[in-house]
Amino acid sequence: MTRTKLMGIPTAILSIALMALFVPSSAELLQDVFAEQNTMEQKNMQMTTQIQTQENISLEFNVPQTITAGKLVPINARVLDSDLGANLSHTDWAYSVSGPNGEIVHKSTTLHGHFGVMNFKDSFPGSGTYTIKYTVSSSGSFMLGMPIPELGQTRAVVSGDILKFEQDPKNNFGTRTFEFTVDVVNQEKTVVLKGSQPDTEVLVKFTTKPERIVVGQPTTILIDVDDAKTGEDATHVDGQLTVRRGYYHYPSASGEQPSAPIPLHGAYHGHKGAMATTHTFSQPGTYIISADLSSIPYSVPNFGESSAIFVIQVHENEMLQSMQNMKPVESTKENTVGIVGLESPFYVPNMIKVTAGQTITFDNVDGNQHTVTSVKQGTTEFDGRFDSGLLQHGEKFELALNEKGTYDYFCALHTSMRGTIIVS
Repeated sequence: MTRTKLMGIPTAILSIALMALFVPSSAELLQDVFAEQNTMEQKNMQMTTQIQTQENISLEFNVPQTITAGKLVPINARVLDSDLGANLSHTDWAYSVSGPNGEIVHKSTTLHGHFGVMNFKDSFPGSGTYTIKYTVSSSGSFMLGMPIPELGQTRAVVSGDILKFEQDPKNNFGTRTFEFTVDVVNQEKTVVLKGSQPDTEVLVKFTTKPERIVVGQPTTILIDVDDAKTGEDATHVDGQLTVRRGYYHYPSASGEQPSAPIPLHGAYHGHKGAMATTHTFSQPGTYIISADLSSIPYSVPNFGESSAIFVIQVHENEMLQSMQNMKPVESTKENTVGIVGLESPFYVPNMIKVTAGQTITFDNVDGNQHTVTSVKQGTTEFDGRFDSGLLQHGEKFELALNEKGTYDYFCALHTSMRGTIIVS
């Protein structure tokens, strides 16, 4: 792939790179990871707010008081000038969710908040304590060696309108990293649901056979619906079942007859409230099972409509895994720096020590474009000693320095990303 050098970047490329900074948007960024949430339930959700402040920068973090595994919930954040109490415009963000054992559940390093707001909808695969980490960076006066227009620079939006930027003071704060923890509780496998018809409730039980689900093994998913008031089997229950994992989507859509004299919505039908489907999973991970249930006029109880979401864990097939583990694993190359993007510490390791003449390999493991560009110590002023040009995801840049000393570098596209090389 042809690499574009920093000092010779065409105007068109620069315009695309800067476009995100200058186009105002009132829409909140919503990341629907697994499934849509009931609108009424979301409106009634009780939220809790935490605020962390570093110097004059605060991050306000807003999540539900109770978070249940597998449920899609809002994860809201905004960054503000704590002295002025105003949102900070044109900020770059990295957002990551780590599980109880440090595993990455969700991560993005290509986010931009025009008005300092970064709202997601996210789902947590299991119970435990999760860490949500934000790295927020300001937009200064230069990018890729060229000036950023006044409208695109980070300001405290005292005016309330980013288009009135002349009234708002600049705040090129650099970078701040904030971490919050949330406790996630297990979802009950038996739930009581209110029906859309007045004064009706159904008891929904969810089971799988076998209980432990592994890749490549057929698994039966069972939904059993009872009348919550009498404990008797619900009769003539229609259902649509959907299996999801990220972009994997296995829905049931048959059975719909919108032109029928009475509404019929079930691919699955439980004459005595029991429905089942058998599925073989090809990949391990967390899957979301959505059950959309409805009654027909002669159902008992005639509850109308209701829905439930359940979470299952699909485990690796141990026999296949052991065979894969026997394959030789490529060792990590020495003196390699991973470019992780806008998430602190940006370059890993952020400081690397080598001897004169040793080759350092910079590997862009981020989904965004980045550079490795040498600068004068303590500044963002290009000194001409080395420049990778724009590196796409997966591209590498090799560098050998023959003179002893300390070399500072940064990403010319994201100037808050900085690192150091020490040559001895």
